[in-house]
Amino acid sequence: MARLRRDTLSASSTSHSPTSVHTTPPMPSPSISKPFRIFSTGTIFFTYSLDLSSHPVPGTASRAQAVTTARGGSAGHVLGFLAALPAIVEPMLIASLGGSPDGTRLRDELEAGGVRTKYCKLWPGLGVPSAWVMHARDTGEKTVINHNPLPEVSHEDFIALLGPVLAPENYVRIAHPQPPQPPPNPPSPSSHLPKCISPAGSAAPHMTIVPTQSPLSPAPFDWLHFEGRSIKTTLSNILGVDGLARERKWRAHCVISVDLGRRAREGVEALIPHADVIFLSAQTFPSLSNPQPNAANPGPPSPRAILLALARHAPPHALLVLYGGALGSALLSLPTREYLQSSSWSPLPIGHRSHAHTNSNLHSIISTAEGVESVRSGSEFWAGRRSPDSSGFTMGGISSSAGNRDSGYSENHDDEHGGRTSSAGESFHPLDDDDDEDDARSTHTTRGTSLPHSLPNPHLRTNDEEGAHSAFVAGMIWSLSRRILPGAPYTPVQAEEKEVDVTARWRLDECLRFATECAGRKAGGCEWGNLALEMRDVGWFD
Repeated sequence: MARLRRDTLSASSTSHSPTSVHTTPPMPSPSISKPFRIFSTGTIFFTYSLDLSSHPVPGTASRAQAVTTARGGSAGHVLGFLAALPAIVEPMLIASLGGSPDGTRLRDELEAGGVRTKYCKLWPGLGVPSAWVMHARDTGEKTVINHNPLPEVSHEDFIALLGPVLAPENYVRIAHPQPPQPPPNPPSPSSHLPKCISPAGSAAPHMTIVPTQSPLSPAPFDWLHFEGRSIKTTLSNILGVDGLARERKWRAHCVISVDLGRRAREGVEALIPHADVIFLSAQTFPSLSNPQPNAANPGPPSPRAILLALARHAPPHALLVLYGGALGSALLSLPTREYLQSSSWSPLPIGHRSHAHTNSNLHSIISTAEGVESVRSGSEFWAGRRSPDSSGFTMGGISSSAGNRDSGYSENHDDEHGGRTSSAGESFHPLDDDDDEDDARSTHTTRGTSLPHSLPNPHLRTNDEEGAHSAFVAGMIWSLSRRILPGAPYTPVQAEEKEVDVTARWRLDECLRFATECAGRKAGGCEWGNLALEMRDVGWFD
């Protein structure tokens, strides 16, 4: 990254006037739409789930009741969800991919879902990371066996992959992206194909030129999202991009976010001071989530207490976002001093209609043909109970109640849906253990929970909390990109306030509602391929 900045500065001094280097580009006009260009780093793998009546005894043979195969990896799911939304999105993955037939099939599956793999590191001859999950019906325990034949994307690989995007003038053999041309008149049959599928004989989808250059933003991308798996590498990547963006004067036009994950990692707090948006879960910091109870502290802290404890590590412009599974979610905006909190969301039973009224100028609750209701922007139905006095927070002795705008934020997390069970204590993420050089924890067993009043069903997952966490992150990224980020006040450099249409700009409470519903639908069993469609059908994009 230092090489990119050094070469860039020397090139700029010869091709531009001295004053142009230090001029901050103007903020884009909100009246012109532009594609949402997002990069995400992570690991993509296959998960093979075996449903067993009981765990096999060593030396014996067992028959599985059901076997399912699914693609795993938060980065791929986040980008896939964004690609399926009814908007112009350019989702680009940065990950290691194997060159074996299985690796090619995985890449084709990502491309078919709209996720561009042009910036992935290809390893010829190597396979695909895999996780075998054995679930015992009688005890509810899960045993996970991981295998990852691929090296992680190193800092050097990251620079080599994104170099043509960050400093294209240093890569003379890389053609600059050209704006898309309109289809011929009359349109050819290939123009009606989905954007993720190329007609026969055309260039391979993974060679498509992305991201496109936007005349509305000097930044080469809008959002860069990291999975905080390898802390040292992630920190180097964030610092490198941040430093280059500051020198090239487009730091205010992009967002850097990091997902700290659902598993505690030593030193992960080192990433917090360098990101604009920080995602975490209730299990990320066990010392905060599970303190020793005593007379002064009878139980675990609320999400508000967890976020306030982490606020001292975060930069003053940051957003801290916590997903707690069945406990709900919360958001802390440091520059505006807003605290928002919600209970968990789950589809209402068929035939049950909410009688909540709506605000005069906002959307109402609607019901789908199947009877599943949705909470949309401004509805008084707020995913559970109301607690109208929980919007402000106190930090540094200063109290603020900003953001208490007809919002119902609940701190009562009792599960009002008896049919739902919490797996908050079950942090299942295959290949999470790959942070260590020596993977000594390639096998682990966790105790899960089963649905009450019924026998376990191999086709019904009690709560897909890992998928729900990824859905929550994807929902927050999308909603925050709706005229909130990038830009002031959520930027580390001074930037002009954007003049935006208040009818097009989402509010923070709307962002939290959208993400919470995404997570609730995913936890309830909605497949990734249908999640964006369900959110569209219930009216979120009307």
